[in-house]
Amino acid sequence: MRDSADRTEQKVERDILWAFDLALIIKAIDGALEVLAALLVLYVPPAFVIRLAEFATGGELSQDPGDFIATSIRNAAQAFAVHTHYLLALYLALHGIVKVLLVIGIFAKKRIAYPLFMAALAIFGAYEAYRGFVLNELLLQALAIFDLALLVLTSYEYRRRYPVHRA
Repeated sequence: MRDSADRTEQKVERDILWAFDLALIIKAIDGALEVLAALLVLYVPPAFVIRLAEFATGGELSQDPGDFIATSIRNAAQAFAVHTHYLLALYLALHGIVKVLLVIGIFAKKRIAYPLFMAALAIFGAYEAYRGFVLNELLLQALAIFDLALLVLTSYEYRRRYPVHRA
């Protein structure tokens, strides 16, 4: 009977580790894409973004001036051009680099990477949750939930890999 329970426990451990590794890979890809996006933001002139948005939405807005998606695209392009895009590029670059480096640290089994990764997840997740719920943006809310789930998995894996030995 105990042997069956041990096998079940081992399977659960493998499944948790698989989910953790998959989430880390997703975070690393996300971080790399953020770094690429930061480079694009730096090198694409804001006026080009506005012209591109006007071109992409012009036909739809001529038929329906109140189209939600088309006006949202134009507003986002205008906000990008009006607000400093350097701040956006800096945020994306830092956010992406931090994620990639910490994920690499975890895969390299660097003990310090776990608490740093958990702190980064808590900070970025709190910001995403705040912005997501204040602005009612579902994508940011979903990212905050993903970060919270990854925070729980990271904490679990850290405690499993580095148990506290009490005297």
